[in-house]
Amino acid sequence: MQVLVCPDKFKGSLSANEVCNAIEKGIKRYSKDIDVVKLPLADGGEGTLDLLEQHMSLERINLVVNDPLFRPISTYYLKDQTRAFIEMSKASGLQLLKDHERNPLNTSSFGTGELIAHALGQNVTEIYLLIGGSATNDGGAGMAEALGFQFITKDGMASKVAGGSLNRLTQVDPSKADQRIENVKFTVLSDVQNVLTGSNGASYVYGAQKGANEIAIEKLDAGLANLASILENGHELHPGAGAAGGLGYGAMSFLKAELVSGIEAIMDVVDFFEYAKDADLIITGEGKMDNQTSEGKVVSGVIQFGKNNNIPIGILCGVFESDNALGSSEMILQISDLAQNIDDAMTNASQYLETLAFQMISDFV
Repeated sequence: MQVLVCPDKFKGSLSANEVCNAIEKGIKRYSKDIDVVKLPLADGGEGTLDLLEQHMSLERINLVVNDPLFRPISTYYLKDQTRAFIEMSKASGLQLLKDHERNPLNTSSFGTGELIAHALGQNVTEIYLLIGGSATNDGGAGMAEALGFQFITKDGMASKVAGGSLNRLTQVDPSKADQRIENVKFTVLSDVQNVLTGSNGASYVYGAQKGANEIAIEKLDAGLANLASILENGHELHPGAGAAGGLGYGAMSFLKAELVSGIEAIMDVVDFFEYAKDADLIITGEGKMDNQTSEGKVVSGVIQFGKNNNIPIGILCGVFESDNALGSSEMILQISDLAQNIDDAMTNASQYLETLAFQMISDFV
């Protein structure tokens, strides 16, 4: 019997590799004869760059850029001879800020733009942007500013554009933008389908988790709408435009980027389909499963494969919050049924996953 273990990370608790190891322990506790194949996955969000580094022969490029609050930070991206892979969370991610610093009115994707600018000088012809886990809500304006786009207000040119700056903009001047952008194909790997503005947009869906209160969320949404009204390209309605605080929109608008499903692209990169074809059972999972799970997350991609190929799917998660997240044919077990509270679940996630994996394989066999 072969079991393919292919989870995402459990955010704030375990990496995807650590989740794989815990699940393997549980399966092997049931039977050492079961062939366990571990294939950690990601969907374009934070952690994707680490996954690519494991599976591909890539060079790490180290440099110093600005973090979301314009402080210097040492970070990196990956490249081969023709392609660069940039994870925006490495420069503009929420995990770079302390809790009291989180406020998307003040944060900028400028550092992500600096990573792109550096990659443009490496003679690459393709740049892949991995855009989950952002601390920002600036519609990619900060990124564009780092690439030479100028943002104008009624009082003159703006600098250090952030989420709270967008309401004041009256014009975007592309005349001094980095011309090397025209020679590179940009592809954005995204794990969400949100549009830019409104109740299903970047600000209202993700603003609170980045530190915005209700008043700030309204201001941020209005700012993104103002940016869209200035650029007038219609990209604000594209699924994924609201990803990473509107960086999906910014990438389409300033870089002519194509947005693709992160999990589908990653599955291709890591040869998922080759690994999965001989599996008798596939076990996947993530920390929190909710309505967003079905919109391009790792679990949704694995479930779709299982349905298409008639392979049973088991799901282990921290907490399962929505009946709409999945279909009805999957086996689902959650840590919250075992843990005393959220702190216990986060701290002891590995042990609980081992227990749940033992239970799942016992029930399956």
